[in-house]
Amino acid sequence: MKKMLAAVFHKDEKSGGEIKLEEVDIPQIKKGDHVLIEVKASSICGTDLKILKGGHPATDNTILGHEFVGVVKEIGENIIDLKIGDKIVVDPNEKCGYCINCRRGLSNLCEYMALGTTFGIFQNGGFAKYCVLPRNALFKLPDSIDMIAASLIEPLSCAVHCHNIADVKESDNVVIIGAGPMGLIIESVIRKHPIKKLISIEIDQWRGQKALELGADHWINPKTQDVKQEIQNITNGQGANVIIDAVGIADTFEMATKIWAPGARLICFGQDSRAEAIIKPNDIVRYQRKIMGSYIGYAEDFLDAIELISNKVIDIDKLITTTLPLEKLISTGFNQKLNQNYTIIMIEHLQNIQEKQ
Repeated sequence: MKKMLAAVFHKDEKSGGEIKLEEVDIPQIKKGDHVLIEVKASSICGTDLKILKGGHPATDNTILGHEFVGVVKEIGENIIDLKIGDKIVVDPNEKCGYCINCRRGLSNLCEYMALGTTFGIFQNGGFAKYCVLPRNALFKLPDSIDMIAASLIEPLSCAVHCHNIADVKESDNVVIIGAGPMGLIIESVIRKHPIKKLISIEIDQWRGQKALELGADHWINPKTQDVKQEIQNITNGQGANVIIDAVGIADTFEMATKIWAPGARLICFGQDSRAEAIIKPNDIVRYQRKIMGSYIGYAEDFLDAIELISNKVIDIDKLITTTLPLEKLISTGFNQKLNQNYTIIMIEHLQNIQEKQ
């Protein structure tokens, strides 16, 4: 059987685990609704780093990589709407379609998905030359789309979902806490919406400057500035109408509750299951504030993200820091990802990387 290079996760109960580049069998189609795709590009996500550190569960001996795109190489016998060569993007979160949450239109909260179905975390993903996936996990892309840019569609769909939940209005002062990759992608989406002020809160100098480069009107550094006072000055005493916490720890949540305006919407986007915070219910009731979570996204968010990328609405060049071949995923890619001076690191599956007999 032919072999291919793949980045395989090996679990360690104490440390989390490690990822190794290995020669593995090229996957075969075994079901009529499955599709073999040739991966063209994938990006390293912060979740990949959490997996290696033990901060996020993953299946042992699984090929990682859950943000990826490719072209159709083979199709199962039941596939009628795809052909060889079609460009596709992967929705890595497999849903059942029949649990109560799916039936109520909350497919991102699918009970089946909660058991662990994500491709690239619990099932084989995109850090390899080929991957077999069910048809319902694929979105067809325009022939003209750039595949490097398209590999950001999955995280962009999460940002679109967050934007929609926030219900951003033209008169809003919007604050994004955290200018990591997802904070910057969310900023890129919100910046396309006419708003009063867009303010980034970030402790790292390089990322703060990157937030300004992408269109933030102000950058506040909590290490050197009084966040509450700065927000009051910038908003003429109004406070923040929309706050997106893209970090998700206790300190950032409590920070958000010190700068929100009456009637504000606080969107909790970043995740840390260990975080605990205290809030006074009356601060919500008396000033009619809302606290909402934003978790991955819906199919329609994918469709919107595809349009944003295909129409070049988002400045991808300012988001992607480095492009590497799969062979350098570990030696260079993961090491750079640990460096704060990087946003998105793309793994390009180059044509000259051939599978072995």
